[in-house]
Amino acid sequence: LGLSRLPEADRRKIEASLATLRGAIADIRRALGDDPGNLLLQEMLVNSYQDEIRVLTAAKEAGTAGQEI
Repeated sequence: LGLSRLPEADRRKIEASLATLRGAIADIRRALGDDPGNLLLQEMLVNSYQDEIRVLTAAKEAGTAGQEI
């Protein structure tokens, strides 16, 4: 990802965001296990995965450019 090129504070923000998103994804997946037909949960899962991709992409771009987030 190039996180090592980012300032420590930015790295911590990214890691915290990813941890939050991954926790939410795990929670949603557990809830879907109990209610697999729940369209709201399905939408929330897709949105959470998209948010994770956005964070990873922004981190990669910032790391490549050597800029702060």
